[in-house]
This record gives sequence, C-alpha cells and structure tokens, in this order.
Amino acid sequence: MLTKANIKTFLRDLRKNIFCKGKEADIFKYKYFIFINSKVTNIIDQVYPPFQKGFFPKDEVLIVYKHHFESVKYIRRDLEKYGLVGHCIINLRDIPSVENKIWFYTHNSMYNFSVINKNLYSKHVWIGHGDSEKIAYYKKMIRVFDYILVTGDLAIERFIKHKIFRKEDSYKFIKIGKGALCSVMPNTNKGTEKAILFTSTWEGAMEEENYSTLHLHNQNAEFIKKISTLLNIENIVIKLHPNTGIRDSKLIEQTLKTIEALVALDKNIVFVAEKTDWVYSWVYNRFKEKLEYRDKLYDLDEYNFEVGVSNISAMASMIEAEGMKTFVLYDSKITVQNRVESVSGKKIDLRNLDILDDKTLFEQKQRDGVINYEKNWEKLSQKEMFKEVEKFINQ
Repeated sequence: MLTKANIKTFLRDLRKNIFCKGKEADIFKYKYFIFINSKVTNIIDQVYPPFQKGFFPKDEVLIVYKHHFESVKYIRRDLEKYGLVGHCIINLRDIPSVENKIWFYTHNSMYNFSVINKNLYSKHVWIGHGDSEKIAYYKKMIRVFDYILVTGDLAIERFIKHKIFRKEDSYKFIKIGKGALCSVMPNTNKGTEKAILFTSTWEGAMEEENYSTLHLHNQNAEFIKKISTLLNIENIVIKLHPNTGIRDSKLIEQTLKTIEALVALDKNIVFVAEKTDWVYSWVYNRFKEKLEYRDKLYDLDEYNFEVGVSNISAMASMIEAEGMKTFVLYDSKITVQNRVESVSGKKIDLRNLDILDDKTLFEQKQRDGVINYEKNWEKLSQKEMFKEVEKFINQ
C-alpha cells in the first residue's frame, strides 16, 4: 500500500543513492569523528585549521557531513584538496552509531543532539571554530557535550558568568591554549615584510550580534593610516569574514568603501579570500588588479604582522594569542551586548580617534588567563597535546 511514509522513505533512499553513494566511508576504521551540518560553502576551510596545525591526525579522523545542495560539492572538493576523509549522510537515520569513540563538534546544530543520542557510549567534545567574547558563543546547548576545549581560564570564566555552567562544572573544560583557537594565522610570524592585519568581522547572524565597524570606512582608513605611519609599515593585509554581507546586503557597499579608503592610502594591499567565499566575487569585481589576492592567511609567511586590527570576534583572540599589538575597533553609537571581556587588546572608538595618544597607543599587556594550558601542556606540540586530550577524555 502506497502511503505518505513509504513515499518519504523512497525519496530519502533515492536521494541517498544519487548523492551519497560512493561518498561513504568504513566508519569502523576511525577513532575520531567530526560532525558538521552546514550550508556554508567554505565550511571545510573553517574545520581545517586544527588539521593544518597538526592537532587532528588526518588519517584517524572521519568528517561526517550532512548533505545540503548548497554546500555539498564544495565540501567534497575541499575534502579532496586537504586530504581529508568524509562520510555523507542524508538524514537522522544515516548518522553512524559507534562505541568508545570521540566525536568533535565545531558548529552549533540541532543535529548535534541526534548524533549524541545515537552514540551514547562515545564521548562528545566541543571545540568550536574560534574563541570569542561574542554572546552567540554562549548557548545553553553546549551543556550537552562531555567536554569543552577552551583557550584558558578567562574562557571558563565567561561560561560561568553567562550562567551556561556553574563552577562545579569546571571538570568539563580542557585548557589547550592556542589549540582551541582554530587559528588561521601563519605558522610563523617572522617574515621580512612588516604588515598590518585588518580583520573586521561580519554583521553576525542577528542584529544584536553585529560588532562590525565596516560602515565607518573613512575612520577605518584614518586609524590604519595613523598606525602605519607611526610604525613605518607599507603592507596592509585584509582578511574579512567570508560571510560578510550575506545577512545584511548594505554591508557589501560599506565594505567596498572601506577597502577604497585603504587603497587610497597608497600602500601595498593584500586581500585574503577563497574564490568561493561570498566576499571574493564582489571585492574582485570592484578592484580587479588594484589588490593582490591570496587565498590562505596561514600561507603568508613572508610577512611580519606587527599589528592586528579587528572587532569583537574570534580573530581578535587569534591576533592577541600570536603576541601582536591588538586593536579592537568599535562604534560608540552602537549599543554592545553586556558580556565578559577577555581580549586584552586596546579598544578603539572609531568615532573619537582625535583623543588617541600616540605615545601610549601601543602600550598593551595580555591579561592573565587568556592563554592557559592543563599541567605543563604549553611545552607540547599540537600532535602531543591531542594525545593528552584523548587521555584526559578517557580517564
């Protein structure tokens, strides 16, 4: 008898055979799993940094990804590009069920709950894709994980002050310092070319999470001009969030005006983005050969980034962790959510640049607890630290 349920099952199986057949792996060969459920086309770029830094072992990690028409071809392309192994699923029925393994999660998704429910005899660990003061990072759903990898004591403090966890839950946190940043920064910052890194954030998924200052294009350029003059720097590297302008299209033109103002400074401008990034197409169409284009920030080893400029974002944390002079730009006309601050970089109100004191502008000191490690892990390589994390989880 033909029923609605039968039709639904048939269509699901048909879709699986068409789109996932041959894209499935032998799940029992793997000790570790990363689950992603995203329509974002560059999602593997966001997941890759821990592999690139040596934290995750490529040959032992299986990336389980849910099929979405919007992103699947890019996921498969990037898995092959980076030498990673993926396993395609269509819906909840396809989620692998394994025992005594470790699942890692980089993004919030309602599917995370289903993965956990089908793998009750495995451990589930949140690593995220960066460390940030943004309120969006502090969701109650993170409580479902067995462990949370964090940068240090201040990250734990934020979770407690936001009432996501109590002090009694501190055993859930594993401090791995820079390893929790999923950093896209260069492996070394010892190049011969001095540079300023400009990494203004996007508009966020909701308006109340919008910390971007790209709408203040003249002020952005004025501040960059000031610090480049004081430090005698001729190179400006721009790395924007790949989804800039995707929620609020007005930010596209605002971003282009900011870049125009930076180009007018007559410096060498390097724009970092994948060709598949949302921002790349409209930036390239406007500026063409006026900019130099590179696809990976972590490949820019020829530069010595003396200064990093960002907003409240994961990039600000990455910049500070590298020991760079860090400036966090904000617009005093925008009410910022009440949050626990942790980045030590100097806060710069772009509406009041005239009050800046050149003599004290670069006086900065990293707060205690921004970067901490368990025991003496700070001396370990990323590969060694991963093994210690595994021991911690399985103890």
